[in-house]
Amino acid sequence: MKKVFTSPMKLLLVISSGSFMAVLVAVLIAEFFLQQKLNIPSPYPIVESLPQHTHTKKIEAFSGPPPWQQPRPEEVFNFPITYGDTGPSDSLFSGPKQYPFLCQSLESGLGQPIVDNQDGYGTPVFQENSSGEITSTVIGYSKDCSLPTRWQLKQFKDEKLFIRIETGTINRFIYALLIPTTSEDTEQAPDFSQWNGALIYHFKGAIGIGYQQGKLRLNRIIRDMKPALKKGYAIAFSTGNETDNHYNITLQEDTALRVKQQFIRRYGQPKYTIGFGDSGGALQQYLLSQNNPTLLQAGVAVDAYPDMVSQITYGLDCPLLEYYFDYLAADKTFWHKAQHRSWVSGLSFNNNYTPRGEWLERLTNWLRFNQHPKRSGATECNYAWRGSVQLVNNPRFNSHHARYSDKVLNDTHWSHWQDNQFIYGTDEHGYAQIPWSNVGVQYGLQAWKRGHINAEHFFDLNQKIGSWLPQKELQPENFWLLSQQKSLFSFSPYQTENFSHKGKALNSAPRIPGSHSAAIGAYNGGHIFTGRLNMPLIDVRRYRDDILDIHHSWSAISSRQRIIHHDKSDASRQSTAYHSIWIADKSFKQAHWLALEAIEQWLSPGSVNSVESVAKQNMKPSTATDRCFDKDGQVIANGHSVWDGEWNQRPDGHCTQRFPFFRSSRQVAGESAAATILFCQRISIDDAITAGIYSPLNITAEYRTKLQSIFPQGVCDYSKPDSAAQ
Repeated sequence: MKKVFTSPMKLLLVISSGSFMAVLVAVLIAEFFLQQKLNIPSPYPIVESLPQHTHTKKIEAFSGPPPWQQPRPEEVFNFPITYGDTGPSDSLFSGPKQYPFLCQSLESGLGQPIVDNQDGYGTPVFQENSSGEITSTVIGYSKDCSLPTRWQLKQFKDEKLFIRIETGTINRFIYALLIPTTSEDTEQAPDFSQWNGALIYHFKGAIGIGYQQGKLRLNRIIRDMKPALKKGYAIAFSTGNETDNHYNITLQEDTALRVKQQFIRRYGQPKYTIGFGDSGGALQQYLLSQNNPTLLQAGVAVDAYPDMVSQITYGLDCPLLEYYFDYLAADKTFWHKAQHRSWVSGLSFNNNYTPRGEWLERLTNWLRFNQHPKRSGATECNYAWRGSVQLVNNPRFNSHHARYSDKVLNDTHWSHWQDNQFIYGTDEHGYAQIPWSNVGVQYGLQAWKRGHINAEHFFDLNQKIGSWLPQKELQPENFWLLSQQKSLFSFSPYQTENFSHKGKALNSAPRIPGSHSAAIGAYNGGHIFTGRLNMPLIDVRRYRDDILDIHHSWSAISSRQRIIHHDKSDASRQSTAYHSIWIADKSFKQAHWLALEAIEQWLSPGSVNSVESVAKQNMKPSTATDRCFDKDGQVIANGHSVWDGEWNQRPDGHCTQRFPFFRSSRQVAGESAAATILFCQRISIDDAITAGIYSPLNITAEYRTKLQSIFPQGVCDYSKPDSAAQ
């Protein structure tokens, strides 16, 4: 049994209170279920060691040109992959292989990977007995996780539909090709009688930081895409295009191009390819359309963000803001209410929810005899974003730690930034640079201007909020078993040692910027969606802002604003020609399939809405225009003005009234709905006053002095573009 209490005095006091057994049982139950969820210890082989010369100390951030200005190299692999052979493990143009790389074919139900070394690099491969069972004898190791290409025929239960399924590895990720067929289908003689000639590339979401192959959940893909398969679509998928595994858009493009090439060489050229996927699978469609318009002809982007990087800007604000509200604020009582916090964070709130992990935080505070912060309700910040930003940002936090040896864990920097080190660059210590800064950001400015908070709240917040420390100085998170911590006493949603103020209320908490060159790399590397949408795309989602879902509705408006801004520089384009926003009541779960039907009409061969006609005439079918749906799937309103609102300085449209938008902390600080700015351009306090940034507030001499003290380097001028956007 693990040690639960670290202090004999506390143990004695808890026992004497008569609550010890209840607490102990609660802790042990929580630990058991968390261990099961995290596979601790892992039932699968772990990555034991790294190849030599894996890490490079100093890498310059990517300086361009951007991907939409670069030709792609000619393919060097001879597709299609022969059945029984393996696909390419080296990518075509996305850079060198990343190590460690966790093999996950066994848990995908595809057997062990192929042995590729005897040096102990990667995952051990075991001898199998005559029955195919794995023994304890190691016969070699696999660092690149290759699998032979296989074929199988699967039938839906109680239905006549058969699916031809091909699996294998390309760029080390597991791919799957699915085509509806009949029982007459054979390995060498595919039956295409049930295929409609079109291909859907299925992208999937969640948050991952690289260093893993990803698990192929074939039954889930078949379940999720069953309506499309029944309509005759072929489906292509790769774990390399599931953001639960990584957010390297260059590698995602490289992988998708090759998986599609395998499909074409095996089965023929599809009449068109539609992107389809949610969350991170949706934002891939935005970025791939921008970076390489040849891959997809249209997209159904479900629960989309414009990109990942610009979401982390306000995501990293969340722990700073929440810690201030809980522990540093001079007027903590005011910040008890979730709505008051929402006025500054911009994100949604719900008075009937509690922050994620609240019960565990309350328990550990009670065990430590610490006062638990008072909160009434929850916000998207403390309900949906907890843990996600730490996973992205902290090189000493890996929620999959059970799958790697201690040496591999200690020798690797685990973050999204490190996963994309050839975009963001690294420092002299080998830590990836980050494209984040809050220097000059006036948190809560719009809330002050609207009278939601007063001057004292505004100044206290901006004086104390601080920032994040550099990557090299970050300490492990306090997430108990998620952070390899054995004692529950260490649990906290905050790691104060990672804040510039170290958890203390300072008169002027330092704001430490990230790397400007990393921010330039984010733009030039195609990791920021800048509004270059080159295909028809329906941004479709259910409205779940009221339940604090991380997939907030205002992301659709952010994408729209970027498209409008970009198209202003191109007179030949009409801002909404390729873009539609659909939002449905959360009870209606079929909107994305209606969107697919609308895309089909948009791309109908020979119609005025064909791919070529759309490009030439900027036309979309009436069935694909902006719209919103009620709980029964009935259209509430549709048309070009239904999503008007504060974001475009117009009266709220019918759909905006039904499904109101929230926003981010940076928009509350003055940024536009586009929400692209990583490093703002700054102006002096006097120039900001003259420019009307504080209007209609009366900035007294006292206020002016305070502002100059808090913002000695000036404040953000959001009327100007990102200083990193070249």
